[in-house]
Amino acid sequence: MGSIYKRGNKLWLRFKGPDGKWTQSPSGFESGQEKQAREALRQLEDRIAANVEFGEPEKGPVTVARYAQRWLEQRQGLVAGWKTDESRLRHHVLPHLGEMALEDVRPRHLVDLFRKLRVQGTVAPKTLHNIYGVLKALFRDAHLADLVTTSPCILTEHQLGENVDKDPAWRATAVYTRDELEALIADPRIPPDRQVLYALQGIAALRHGEAAGLRWQHYDSSTPVLGRLVIATSYDKGHTKTKRTRYMPVHPTLAAILAEWKLKGWPEIMGRTPTPEDLVVPMPRPTNRGPRVEHGRMRTDHHSYKRLVKDLEVLGLRHRRGHDLRRTMISLARTDGARKDILELCTHTPRKSGSAIDLYTTFPWEALCAEVAKLKVQRHERSQLVRLPLAASAEKENPGSPDGARGLATSLATVSRKAESFPEDTVWRRRESNPQQGGSKTPSRSRCYRLTP
Repeated sequence: MGSIYKRGNKLWLRFKGPDGKWTQSPSGFESGQEKQAREALRQLEDRIAANVEFGEPEKGPVTVARYAQRWLEQRQGLVAGWKTDESRLRHHVLPHLGEMALEDVRPRHLVDLFRKLRVQGTVAPKTLHNIYGVLKALFRDAHLADLVTTSPCILTEHQLGENVDKDPAWRATAVYTRDELEALIADPRIPPDRQVLYALQGIAALRHGEAAGLRWQHYDSSTPVLGRLVIATSYDKGHTKTKRTRYMPVHPTLAAILAEWKLKGWPEIMGRTPTPEDLVVPMPRPTNRGPRVEHGRMRTDHHSYKRLVKDLEVLGLRHRRGHDLRRTMISLARTDGARKDILELCTHTPRKSGSAIDLYTTFPWEALCAEVAKLKVQRHERSQLVRLPLAASAEKENPGSPDGARGLATSLATVSRKAESFPEDTVWRRRESNPQQGGSKTPSRSRCYRLTP
């Protein structure tokens, strides 16, 4: 324990440095300010102890890079996005600040860093704010660990810029059409396991982590009206993004897909029948020698994203994300008449804040099922998707239109008997957009498609 003493009218601090030797330093306070001087001595000794714990006597002052390594190790198992945090620090922060002593970083250093990132133009505005958020959390925890006296993260939008999309027109196009969703869950060119994954995202509105972490024990097909998915975890974290469990009614089309997958598709890729503890969509066997998740283990977002890019190319569709399937389900369901307030209970869980009447309202299970069932999505037998050229005038009127105005046409396959791959499909109906030539009202097999009951 150090001490305070006077030199004239000034107060000085005596303490042991990181090397264990006694040293003296002016406190910056005068006689009569002993209380403030004692607090400064306490903070100084706490900071020295923290630096000693990080190996300062042997390795020198704690740098941003050294602390970031320990900080990320501590976040593993506690913070789901620690890998993303590590990537943002490694690519954007450590190349500029990594060798600096942690306590030497000042706000002006961060101003210079984010000015460079903005001038380069390679980082989207939202990503820029995410990088700053990680850096702010790092210095917050360094302050809590007594490694710095104050955090330098005091930047505002004046230094960071607005938190907006890099392309203002992008979000309006981040959705699939009904035909595109139905192609992703039924086209024979898409592997069956990925059809199931896309169905969970596009019909049940699951986030990727929720679909990847879903196990057969979370699916109850015996509940009244519609089956039920218990959305209780994202990946294997033990909780969802909102840390609240929700219940999602299983749309009839999704129920048919899951039934067929459990009976035939899942055993084919795993070599056995599934148990309640098994993942619904585990990783299939590898098709190359590159590094990848072990067969049967949980899918990663990176793996699914790469496969989605390939699947969209195969179908001749423009690029979008897997998360856009979730937005597609919500958009199509509301277009088909689903009530927003009830559908939200299935897709997002109740809000913690809201009007009192919302907090005191509990809808029965049948009401949730009724709204989800309004979604009009089916599995069609399809031939290859054909992309038609657009007239120049149409392209000008509908640039990047999310409603399929880019000229995507779907040719529906015609068969004379019930397909073995869709045993649940039992009803034939005429496609109204392809009326009979000559005015005949008699349905023709060549202009029919299957509906899932």
